[in-house]
Parts: sequence; structure tokens; C-alpha cells
Amino acid sequence: MPTERPNPTGRFQPPDVRRRQILDAVAELLLEDGYDALTMSKAAARAGVAKGTVYLYFTSKQELLAALQGRMWERMLAEPAARLDQPDLSWTDRLDGLVADWLAVERTDHELYHLLFHELGAVGGEEPMHAARDLLVDLLRDGAAAGEFDVQNPELTADFLTHAYVGPCHHHPDQDVTDAVQTLFRRVVGVKATGDRNGKASG
Repeated sequence: MPTERPNPTGRFQPPDVRRRQILDAVAELLLEDGYDALTMSKAAARAGVAKGTVYLYFTSKQELLAALQGRMWERMLAEPAARLDQPDLSWTDRLDGLVADWLAVERTDHELYHLLFHELGAVGGEEPMHAARDLLVDLLRDGAAAGEFDVQNPELTADFLTHAYVGPCHHHPDQDVTDAVQTLFRRVVGVKATGDRNGKASG
């Protein structure tokens, strides 16, 4: 039976903090023992809360799974999309931000992502990487229309890039490869010099 962890930040926590603690605990248990071994009691013990507290937020294992998948959607799609909507950013800055977000998820949650979406199956049948690829397509298309990128086929380019960034994380796990991968992305999309970004240069 899992050992209940002490709550170092006190007994009473805001709902968003408590919910995050529970989901963090569930993620650990899933990676250690798999979905079949997960119980609400184990989730409570690992999170350092009473079993009834878990039920205040989630009514079943299925809801825990759906919430973890939803949190991954937030990290890979909703949060990057919100940053992409900032009008003061250049298209290159937005591309750099998207790459940084994706690399952060890949470094910290690769195993969890694989478990949640490839082994257990996505709730609703879709995984966030598919929608994130579409987000990149829109970014490349808009950046090219603005004269900042030289991209002839946004769909094909996005297909290539969404697979290409994963390799450096696994081959260089002890290095921060963010700057290097951002540079590679910029080269692939043909980022133009600042003075050439009005559709006047061929790239």
C-alpha cells in the first residue's frame, strides 16, 4: 500500500492547487504501476489527502485520466495558442515560443504522453499533437503571408517539423537544446532578415 506523503504546504489548499497535487500524484502512479493498478485510495495516499478529498474533484479513475489528458492538451495547445495570439510578437517570436513549449513537454512528460494517448487511448479519439500540428500549419501560413517566412507548403513543412524536434531531446537528454532547435526551425521555414519582411524578398 502506498505511503501517504506529508503535505509540506499545509492542510488547507486552494482548489486549483489541490487539484494539481492530485493529478501530479496520479501521473506518478500511472508511470510506476499502470492504469489497472490505480485506485482512488492510492491517488489519495500519494497526494497526501483523504480519499474523500479526491472524490470532491474526481468521481472515478476515468475522470482522473480525462483530467490528465486535458492538462496535456493545455500544455501543448491552449497555452501556446494563447501566446501566439499576442499581436506585438513577430511570427518568428511566436515560432520560437511554440518550439520552446513543445520541447518543455517533451523533456518532462514524454513517457506520460505516450502512456496517456498511445497506450490508454485519447478521450474523444484525438491527441494534442495532432491539433498542435494544425496550430503550426496556421502559424507557418500566416507568417508566410506576412512575408516573414518562406514556406511553399505549410502542411508538409509542419509534418516534418512536428516529428523533427523530438529526436534532439532523446539523443541529448542532459542538454538544453532549445536554442539549437529554434535555429533549425527558423532555417527550415526560411525566416527572412528584418529588412526583407514585407514580401519583397524571396528568402
